[in-house]
Amino acid sequence: MNKKFKIEYSIYIMGAFIAVVGMLFLIIRSDAVLKLQYFNQSTEQAVLQQEVKANQKVPSYLLLTGPDQPALQESLKKRLELMGKEVVNRSISSIKSEADFKEYTSVIIATEKLDLFKETDLMLQYVENGGSLFFAVRPAPGSALSTLYQSLGMVETGHFIETSGIQLEQPFFGENGYTAFPSKTIINSSLSVRLSSDAQLFASSSSGTPLMWKALYGEGAFIVFNGTMFTAMADQALFVKGIQQSSEHLIMPIVNARVTELSGFPFFVPDGKDLSPSYTNRDYYRTVVWPELQRIESKYDLNYTASYIAPEDVVISAGEASPVLDELRLYSRELLRMGGEIAVQEPVLTTAEKASDFQKNSVLHIREALPGYPIRSTINSSSKVDMALPEDVSTMLAPNAYTKQMGETIILPKTVDGFDLNDSEKWKLFNEVALSGFYAHSLYPYRFFEEGAAKDQLAAFGDLQQLIDNQIPWVRSLTLSEAGEAAFGYINSELYEEQEDDTLIFNATAMKENTHSYYYFSTQRTILKTENCIVEKIGEDLYLVAATDLTFSIAVGGL
Repeated sequence: MNKKFKIEYSIYIMGAFIAVVGMLFLIIRSDAVLKLQYFNQSTEQAVLQQEVKANQKVPSYLLLTGPDQPALQESLKKRLELMGKEVVNRSISSIKSEADFKEYTSVIIATEKLDLFKETDLMLQYVENGGSLFFAVRPAPGSALSTLYQSLGMVETGHFIETSGIQLEQPFFGENGYTAFPSKTIINSSLSVRLSSDAQLFASSSSGTPLMWKALYGEGAFIVFNGTMFTAMADQALFVKGIQQSSEHLIMPIVNARVTELSGFPFFVPDGKDLSPSYTNRDYYRTVVWPELQRIESKYDLNYTASYIAPEDVVISAGEASPVLDELRLYSRELLRMGGEIAVQEPVLTTAEKASDFQKNSVLHIREALPGYPIRSTINSSSKVDMALPEDVSTMLAPNAYTKQMGETIILPKTVDGFDLNDSEKWKLFNEVALSGFYAHSLYPYRFFEEGAAKDQLAAFGDLQQLIDNQIPWVRSLTLSEAGEAAFGYINSELYEEQEDDTLIFNATAMKENTHSYYYFSTQRTILKTENCIVEKIGEDLYLVAATDLTFSIAVGGL
């Protein structure tokens, strides 16, 4: 009897357990879970601020200009400002004494017309006494270059040539990062030169023409970029490298985020069996494409941002049943449970009025499919905000040159697209990470219907994520709205510096509470001690700094 009672009692417990698990499963599969704070509500974080003292300074750079290269001068000025530096523009012909250089961290020449600088001895004297001078565009042949070329690390110079591609001497990030970008679209106008054995080479063209090097002179150094590509802000990774080489240390704010966008979600395709004889088009996406995207997301924690645009021929009324909504609801639930988010995708090449109609219809669809879900992000084909955005939108992904803020909206730049990146796309991605610690990768799964080779493209995407994970594992995978939040300090904070013996003290003016502010820190010196920050080596003489407070410090040792 006792044994029978124990068996029956165990059956009751097992049944109760199965019932509880079943109930939890039903709750998880219901709309109720989507209304929980974990899925659809962001916590508004307080902003911490502090005032700076008189002895704290923002490093200042002198930009020497000429009548040529106005676009280059504007581009370099903007880049230095995004790096958190002060910039002073002066005509190169206005420099009369070495004292004109004294107040600056470094001097940058943004003109090819060196002959406008009559006193070339001033350059040599300034660098010999410990200054650094960075030529940010290849100089034009003339009397000034004839006087300076050997001091600049050149044995001989020739005529102008067009070069393509980039070959780095060592990767920016990690030990096995990208070094070769043999793309014909990466073009420079360069001087044919031969360098001295003492020059330290950083980059060449794909054909071997030296593009960037450093030449020590006395107590200081010349840094030379033998090209013309810095006019484009998306091609300035080597400019940042040159700035890093021009001083004992350099710190610059970054976003530290990557966004992976699924465009055209949730993959509306025509009827038929165009992709596989074994599946309808819809079932192929459901049983092949989407599970593989989920697997890759899970492995690399990508937190997809899926952009939805309502089909033009589908207009619904509130509460009305629709196969489109059923599909959107099905995929969106799974996306949100993966940690992703839904964004509104703005149509391409249409009038403002028509775009507004598309937006309203897309918002209606999302709200019908996901009741109570706040839409925080939009994906745009233009950086212009020509219409009112949905109420909760705080972040936009657009083809902009750099991260910026317009009103209350953070605009993050589109970087690359496609499942498999060519050398030109890899160069874009590399640049954006080097410049701001951010990149956005847009995917178009619906194009499989037109292009085919879905499995091959998905495999290439998986391989790319493995490469990225090996080279820059420290970059955080965030949704678009989270990346916008992460860009707060990058856009809104200034960083002041002071030095006490071998300790560098940094004071930020603003940061979000209970978050980290991220920076690149470069130095050839060893790191001895840190306070209020976490420092991680991510490249040759390059560190990632995660500051936990407005004021943080880094003590450095010898070389």
